[in-house]
Amino acid sequence: MTDEILLHDDAELLEAGAERATGAHGRGEQTLSRDGITLVTLPAGEHVSKRLAESKAEEARALAAGVPRPLLIDIRGVKSIDRDARAILGAAQMSAAVALLGAGPVDRVLGNFVMGGQEPRCPVAFFASRSEALAWLAGFLPVP
Repeated sequence: MTDEILLHDDAELLEAGAERATGAHGRGEQTLSRDGITLVTLPAGEHVSKRLAESKAEEARALAAGVPRPLLIDIRGVKSIDRDARAILGAAQMSAAVALLGAGPVDRVLGNFVMGGQEPRCPVAFFASRSEALAWLAGFLPVP
């Protein structure tokens, strides 16, 4: 089900030649859009553990290929994110900026926990609108 939602949401990116990676966990999805924004979708309906967060962070770093890129983390529908996973996601080591995308009050609380665990290394914001999140992140794309 998660993949169907992602494919529907990111159809325009995939048609435009975006790269896609699926990790060993096989849950969630990572995509690098043609314009250079890394998109990470955490698996809806699941608990995000340290192990899963490490896997998603590593896959996002691989897509970034050593270049600090804007990062969208889609947390819509995630049941919970444990403390270690929040620290990993909040660190966002290879990110120019991080937008957390959620769908409601529970996602906002989860997003606040991810953002509030440590001093951010880059700008971080929560959005309920995917288009607003992508527009904000576009401001952090490197100038060619």
